Amino acid sequence: MLQIHSKLPNVGTTIFTVMSALANEHQAINLAQGFPNFACSPELIDLVSFYMKQGFNQYAPMPGVLALREQIAHKTALHYNHKPNVNTEITVTCGATEAVFSTITACVQPGDEVIIFEPAFDIYAPAVTLCGGVTKPVQLNLPDYSLNHDLLKKSISSKTKLIILNSPHNPTGAVLSHEDMLFLAKLLKGTDIILLSDEVYEHMVFDGKKHCSGAYC
Repeated sequence: MLQIHSKLPNVGTTIFTVMSALANEHQAINLAQGFPNFACSPELIDLVSFYMKQGFNQYAPMPGVLALREQIAHKTALHYNHKPNVNTEITVTCGATEAVFSTITACVQPGDEVIIFEPAFDIYAPAVTLCGGVTKPVQLNLPDYSLNHDLLKKSISSKTKLIILNSPHNPTGAVLSHEDMLFLAKLLKGTDIILLSDEVYEHMVFDGKKHCSGAYC
């Protein structure tokens, strides 16, 4: 009988799945995954329907539809005072997971070291492992889950290829500061280390804090 052996035998059920199941079981508010608690905009539904009827239902260009990339550039300029080039600096993906996985697989070769900050979103380490890379976890400071500058500096070696940053942080909600970003910029200046900045929750910032982008802070 055919047997399929997992390439990631040590990866079990993720905590996100466990917590979502518990939320469903007890009819609790689910904070484990980013499920919206509101209905889809009727206007959005009408627009999708309208444009599909106009024939916009074919494969999109590899980097994404130009009109969408132009709006992403406009939105970026609005929030960060920088307008990226729509042809060379913007790629549309099917969600953040694909973007993160594609970046890791494009950059990481066997033996490369990748620094992640623990607790970390559960896709990072498995993707590194699939590429033959070595994950080096750096524990965030407790109890506020702030960035440990000294520990990060000590974790960098000649084999470090990638640092995966996540702010606003999933799962803790911590937000890295402007000073953290300046520290990272100084630390990586003059190196070939790539910074992968996962900012999927960039606009979900509360308590008077301000999100600082890894690209534009």
